[in-house]
Amino acid sequence: MNKADIRNLILIWVGALLLAVLTGWGFLMWAPAMDAPVPVFEAPTTHWVTDPATSVAEQVRRNTAWTITVIFPFLYGPLLTLLYVVWRFGKARNPVPDSVEENVPLEVFWTLIPAVVLVVMAVPSFAVLQYMDRVPELNPGEQDYVVDVTGRQFDWLYSFPKYGVEMVDDGTGDNPLVLPLNQIVLMNGTSSDVNHAWWVPAFGVKFDVIPGRINPAWFRPTKEGFFKGQCAELCGDLHAVMFIHVKVVPEAEFFEWIIEQGGEIPPEEEEFVSNLLGEDVEIPVRREVAHAAAE
Repeated sequence: MNKADIRNLILIWVGALLLAVLTGWGFLMWAPAMDAPVPVFEAPTTHWVTDPATSVAEQVRRNTAWTITVIFPFLYGPLLTLLYVVWRFGKARNPVPDSVEENVPLEVFWTLIPAVVLVVMAVPSFAVLQYMDRVPELNPGEQDYVVDVTGRQFDWLYSFPKYGVEMVDDGTGDNPLVLPLNQIVLMNGTSSDVNHAWWVPAFGVKFDVIPGRINPAWFRPTKEGFFKGQCAELCGDLHAVMFIHVKVVPEAEFFEWIIEQGGEIPPEEEEFVSNLLGEDVEIPVRREVAHAAAE
């Protein structure tokens, strides 16, 4: 191997790095803009890649693009190097092969570089995990929306404890979970029988719901539309049809749905909801009833 070969191999790896950057950039450009409309029919379960619908999913997508950029040089580089070696050192051009027993600097190099790459991949990945675990503080005027999720063989029971609303998604999509647009949603998941997992890919959220435990998750829907997910834990013979359906609507429409479901608005939110729906709409307000202590 002469200086020209070393120069060519360096150029090959520089080219592999550029190809990796283009691949990561292409992955991001593949997804449409965040304000693109979401169809009203069920979105496919792989929709998070091309159309993230929450800030969590967007963080996951960006981290995926970064990971592709970091690791793909080690896909393109060896392949291009192999092609070059086959062409350059074939019998026709190199009838007398070189005899090389070891190269300590090269061995140190290809041991340290993967270790550095793992660190470069891990740091932003842990940052995304931390982002997913920490619920952001509410902005002034924002409401907190808490949903209790119970996985059951083979449907989903949802409860809005603050509004006294319960509903069941039986997997048909006729009765989807309704959530407010651009608002933080806190979910507390558990199970009444076996292990399940609540997974809506477009939201970038998948968390286990396990009997005897409460697992939290959060997200902020950034797109209005109809989204589909599925139980992601093998839970029995009807696991394959244990679908999840979520409809994201403007906040006013969400409260209209709450009232239609027979829910009541806490007194401290009466003015807020009245301003959203208009003064002509009658707001069912939950009245606290004081019970006299038994004598």
